[in-house]
Formats: sequence, C-alpha cells, structure tokens
Amino acid sequence: MERITLTCLPNQLRIAYQFVPWSHTVSVGVWIGVGTKDEEKGEEGIAHFLEHVLFKGTKRKTGRQIAKLIDALGGNIDAFTEKELTCFYLRVLPEHLPQGLSLLKELLIEPLLRPKDIEVEKSIILAEIQNLEDTPEELVGETFFEALWDGHPLSRPILGTKESVQKFRRSHLLRFLHRHYVPENIVVAGAGVMEPEKFVNLVSEHFDNWKNRHNSHQREDSPPTPSPSLRFIRRQTEHFYFTFGVHSFPITDPTHYPASVVDMIVGGGASSRLFMEVREKRGLAYAIGTLSAAFKKAGFFAIGGSCSPSDAEKVTRVIAKELKRLCQNGVSKEELERAKTQLKLSVIMAQESVTGLMMRLGRQIHYFGKPIPIEEVVKGIDKVTVDDVVNIARKLFMESKFAATFLGPINDSDAERLIAILNDR
Repeated sequence: MERITLTCLPNQLRIAYQFVPWSHTVSVGVWIGVGTKDEEKGEEGIAHFLEHVLFKGTKRKTGRQIAKLIDALGGNIDAFTEKELTCFYLRVLPEHLPQGLSLLKELLIEPLLRPKDIEVEKSIILAEIQNLEDTPEELVGETFFEALWDGHPLSRPILGTKESVQKFRRSHLLRFLHRHYVPENIVVAGAGVMEPEKFVNLVSEHFDNWKNRHNSHQREDSPPTPSPSLRFIRRQTEHFYFTFGVHSFPITDPTHYPASVVDMIVGGGASSRLFMEVREKRGLAYAIGTLSAAFKKAGFFAIGGSCSPSDAEKVTRVIAKELKRLCQNGVSKEELERAKTQLKLSVIMAQESVTGLMMRLGRQIHYFGKPIPIEEVVKGIDKVTVDDVVNIARKLFMESKFAATFLGPINDSDAERLIAILNDR
C-alpha cells in the first residue's frame, strides 16, 4: 500500500507526501489552482507569463543568482502552466530540500517583477507564440479548443496572443498574483526518500507564515458549453493538418475510465484502429492518433494527424467509417484487454519516478481533494466492459457534433465537406 501523508496548515495550504523508500531523491511541487481558465478579458496568457517572469528575480536574489542556485542544486527546478493548474517543481537530494523550498518560497512570495524584466520576457513569450504559429501540428491543436468551446476560458491559448502579451504591465501581474497565488489555493505535493514527518515540518517551516489575502479571487467555474464549429487556416503547406474532436467528460466523472479505453482503442498506439487503417493498411498518413483529456468541469476527445491534401477526404472517410464501426459492432474481448493492458502500463510506468508520483499527488488533491490509490485506478480500468466501451463511443461519436480545425492548401468548401462527413449520422 502507498504511504501517503496528508495535512493542512492553519493558512489552508495543503501538504501531500508519499514516502518512497527505494528513492535517493525528493521531488516537490507547489501546485497553484490557477491557469488559463482564470484569466479575465484582456489577461489572455497572463498565468503563463507570470510563471516565467517569477524566475527573473526576488527581493533577495537577482535572476543570475537564482540561475546559479538552481545549477548548484542540480538544475532540476522548473515550472509549467496548464489550462487549470500552474506548478513550480524541483527534484533534489534530501540535504538540499531546505534550500530548494526556500527558493520556491522566494519566487512565489517575494518576486521583484521589475518592468525591464517584464519587457525582456515579453520578447521571449512573443517568440514562443511565433514558434507555435510556425508549427502546424501545434497550431491546429491549440486552435481546436476555440472550435470546440468558443468563448469559454478553457478555449483560450495558454500562451495568450501577441496583442495581450504586449499589453502586460507590472500592475497587471501583481493583481493576478495577489488574486490567485494564495495558500488556500495551493497544494505542496512531494514524494521521495525523506521521512514524512521531516518533509511536512520543512514545508511548514517555509510556508506556514504565508497569509491569505482578502482580495483573493475564488470564483465558481462554469463548465464550457460545447459550440462545435470549424476553424480553417489556409496555408500553402505540403501537408494537410487536421484535428477533429468532441466534448467529453470531466475528470471526476466515472465514465473517465471507459473513455480512456476508447481513446486507446481508436488511436492510442501502433495497434489502434486508426493507425492500422489509415497508415498501415492504406498508407494515407504518416501521423494519425487520438488525444483525450479531462478537466474539472469538462473533457475532450480529439483525433489529429496530417496527410497529403489530395488524401484529406479519403482519410476523413476512413475515420468516420472506423468510428461508426466501433459504435455499431463494438470490440472483441481481445482488443479490449489489449487496450486495458496498454492503459494500465502507461499509468503504472508514470509512477516509477518520484517526480511522476509527485505529479499524480498534486493533480489528485486539486481535482479530487484526496489521493486516489494506484490500485483503485487499475481496478477502475479493469472494470471496463465491452458494453461500457460501446456506450461511451456512441455518446461521443453518435450523439455529439464534431468540432474541427484544419490547416493547409484547401478551400472553404472542401473544409466544410470534410467536417460534414464526420457529422453525417
């Protein structure tokens, strides 16, 4: 059984820790319940921008000193921003954890946010946005959210837009920081060789005097309403890039397990239906696969890939045929068991590092309010039946309308015809 310690400090900051006796290191992440979904009009990209600029300097250390300390601790300190969460994390030797926690605290509580650093970071983020726009696969995937949930905060790009980023000022960043970077909105998750009591004491020592603010912003998020549409980016590329997808289930919905199995069967590996039919059997595309993800109030299921523009309609018809075949004929027990085994292995492999364990803990405390034992996850996958797969497939592919994003050298009428093929019941 997993040895997981949970506690909550008087300032409402939650601590979750898993003791890992076979490890020689400790991984810790400060998870803030803020992301793209929390940005208001005019703030597009500010959660990601703030995550970047916090490394530029604190009241005690310059950006150069922070970089040197990170290297001195082994260089394993980083951060990322998602649609709903932001995480600052590190992996260190146990004896370096006090220094690591002290640095994380400084970054989050004592940032300088100097105007000149903000201007430098703008150039970096604008270059990152340009890089995304120059990468068709990423641009199509990012634009898909607008096609599916147009207008909802979850539909916004994590990086923001060139226009929004150029307008950021120190006052905007401070307001966002004070609104969301507060103990009641934070989980400190850890995993490693350190004894649980010592880990909890160290985190408490560094973070228990962090006060909540009266102007912190804890709003109730509304789920996105599906508004499936077509987004088409015309470019003279050699390939045609596409993402088709539908609205799916929240992460707390029990159907999350069978939906994950459907994902694996349709496009989750080299033996998946789309890979075999589109690439291996017909040679119509080099890249074809599926992606599904679940958030607190919604989820999505998407099919993405690229092909020759002349084969776009053939590929779309094969996709439509395979989805209809799954809904009408179901799956064999052998195919179901293969997909479940793949899924269980991916879940278990992710837990074979202390950072993987820490990541799982941080997400679960934010989404479920408690850790979900790996045995329970495996059991949930094992319980999925042939009927479950068919029922979920029908809900996703027969009862929902597809959104789509295309990029390539085809015209509007061709793009409309492609999405109509999938939405023709």
